[in-house]
Amino acid sequence: MLTHEQNMALTQVGPGTPMGNFMRRYWIPVAKLEELSEPGGAPTRVRILGENLVAFRDPSGACGLVNETCPHRGASLAYGRNEEGGLRCLYHGWKIGASGQVLETPPEPVHVTFPQRLCVPAYPVREAGGLLWAYMGPKEMEPPFPKFPWLDLPPDQLLVVKMYQDNNYLQGVEGDLDPAHPNYLHRDFDLTDEASWSGVGWQSMAVIMSDGSPDIQCEETPYLMRVGAIRQASDPDMRYVRSTEWIAPFYCYIATGPQESRLFKAWHPIDDYSCFTFYIHFDHGRALNPEAIYSNWGHRADKPDYKTQHNLANMHLQDRERMKRGNFSGVNGAAIQDRAVQESMGPLFDRTQEHLGTSDKAVMYYRRLLLRKLKEMEGGLPLPAHDPSLDFKQRACSFDMPADQPWQDVVKWQEDYERGHRPLAAE
Repeated sequence: MLTHEQNMALTQVGPGTPMGNFMRRYWIPVAKLEELSEPGGAPTRVRILGENLVAFRDPSGACGLVNETCPHRGASLAYGRNEEGGLRCLYHGWKIGASGQVLETPPEPVHVTFPQRLCVPAYPVREAGGLLWAYMGPKEMEPPFPKFPWLDLPPDQLLVVKMYQDNNYLQGVEGDLDPAHPNYLHRDFDLTDEASWSGVGWQSMAVIMSDGSPDIQCEETPYLMRVGAIRQASDPDMRYVRSTEWIAPFYCYIATGPQESRLFKAWHPIDDYSCFTFYIHFDHGRALNPEAIYSNWGHRADKPDYKTQHNLANMHLQDRERMKRGNFSGVNGAAIQDRAVQESMGPLFDRTQEHLGTSDKAVMYYRRLLLRKLKEMEGGLPLPAHDPSLDFKQRACSFDMPADQPWQDVVKWQEDYERGHRPLAAE
């Protein structure tokens, strides 16, 4: 259970808050590139970490991210003309560059010095992996751009999905941290259904359903943390291990089995009460089947709002008859199942009211770790995932391995299997 002060420290993301300051020290995704596909096209509003911004691609193809408000009289630059080098406000023609600098003030006499001395908040951006990334922290503390291995995959091997959630980002993060909840929330009893886990080739999900009370282990890493969920296997000398890799400030690799497509998740805290989730599905070896992925996860959402039809008012389209037929939740789609319970907690859950158990070990570890990292940040200590020597070539696996071996070796055992070597117990 957290105190009220700790809960606020972990969930408030606006300018000047501890967690807001922490998140601003990282490169974070702010939009899909499809929102900025046309050079010289309409700017797109971006609200992130409690700030109202506009992203745009100027006629030359260069992207910018600046404060939405024109510094003259406060009109929105989302309405602005997208011109070479910046946005021109419709109200009086002031032009704002991608650096935030005021470039032109046409109604003013030539001797007026606004262009020399006015600058609005603006942030450096990068394009990679179908996303527009931004760094919103102090210029002198800008970290290296994270070299996630999926960033350069061809389009048919990468599917980036953006979905709105009506809740604080931490409720979503803590869902991904929880290794026990898939046995219940995501239990589709007919695992052969193409709309179920078999539809996306995630046969590993069928294996974990036999043990709904895993032994949960956590450890700190240079990136942030690693979680292991250790389950009983049919062979008493083996264990079934699912690992999850966490990268600051809010990224994770979800565990997947041999030859299965992989999943990277990222969060976009809009403010203290809402967020976007990015599901990055990828496969290094073959093309993805997007329709099967959408069918299984239920997260297909389009611009401009990236909302699905599911919400609290319609109970996320829960089907009680389907529950009787074998779907544990009665909610269609793994992403919508997660969203249903996370949004049902309210926009910002009061964690002083919780009663945590052993299955919440990873959630408790994460909270303590983040609270410590916030203090370390205030003390000027290095932050996780900032070491320039890190390669970001992590993997989260789901595989059988000998019970007497360290659970952290699950990646080695799974990759050996994928290369053609079979574990001793299977020979």
